[in-house]
Amino acid sequence: MEIHAQRVGVAGPHGPLLKPTSLRVPPGELVVVAGPPDAGHTAFGLVLSGRMRPTTGSVTPDAAGLRKQVVLVDSPGVNEPEASLSLSGVVGEELAMNGRRSGRKAVADWLVERGAEEHIDARFEYVPADVRCKLMLELAAGRPGARALIVDTPDRYHGDPAGWLRLAREHVTPEVSVVVLCTTTSAAVLDIPVARLGADNTLPTPEEHTAKHALTPTERDLRPVSPHPAPPVAPTAAPADNAVTTTGASPAAAPEQPAPRRPAQEPPAPEQAAPDQPKPDHAQPDHPEPDHAIPGRAEAGARTTKQPATDVGEPTRPGLRPAVDHAEENQ
Repeated sequence: MEIHAQRVGVAGPHGPLLKPTSLRVPPGELVVVAGPPDAGHTAFGLVLSGRMRPTTGSVTPDAAGLRKQVVLVDSPGVNEPEASLSLSGVVGEELAMNGRRSGRKAVADWLVERGAEEHIDARFEYVPADVRCKLMLELAAGRPGARALIVDTPDRYHGDPAGWLRLAREHVTPEVSVVVLCTTTSAAVLDIPVARLGADNTLPTPEEHTAKHALTPTERDLRPVSPHPAPPVAPTAAPADNAVTTTGASPAAAPEQPAPRRPAQEPPAPEQAAPDQPKPDHAQPDHPEPDHAIPGRAEAGARTTKQPATDVGEPTRPGLRPAVDHAEENQ
């Protein structure tokens, strides 16, 4: 059985007893609900067990179904045993409500089986906390048709939160879930995920989450497209092998780019002989004419420039003309 409380709240004569609280209790689960003192622990337990009608919100199943399947355990001011009663008297009353034998011998045998026979005649208020919590949980789980147990503030008499949490977990089965109402101080000691009084603690089931976020084929086709597509990322050029960085750190390796496909090479065209081009008028000859080929240039050059060395290797002094063979002049 799954219990689902949707924003249930309880109003009192002097203010709200319970602020709107939402909670889902799956079958076969342990749920811890924490809140500060006077946050409405008992009021929330009464609503979850179908024994109080909420001022706001709703609970499923209905109140009649909850009363048949949900057991409120040791709730202060509701069904907490009288402190002056003996343990045997409390156990006998609970056994009778479960439809079992409740005589003195049956009670004694029941306590002996649980190792609590030494407290058979002790006042209920003096029974050790661990024994009290264990016995009350077992008596509640034995109620015919019980599918959920609501344990109301066991930390009011049990100083070890890990102790009562361990006992509560022992009674969780695939068919029975357990809800423990405690203070925020105990929840901080336990350091476990807890629900909060006065908050929306419902979480969608995996099926509901999938159905909520699934898109139909039409919705997938009509999904909006951004009018500003993201610009393409330019590839980073890899640095050359001989590049020198100023920081001394090796540059990051650029991702390898696929080599571009090279086009097929065409056969080279046959070489053609270049046509003869006439030399321009201003072109200079490859070998300038010697000075003695132009009349008068030799004399002018002898007066202004230094003459080159003769064939015999002797330098020519300025102002002197080189000797000329008279035999050649006569020819």
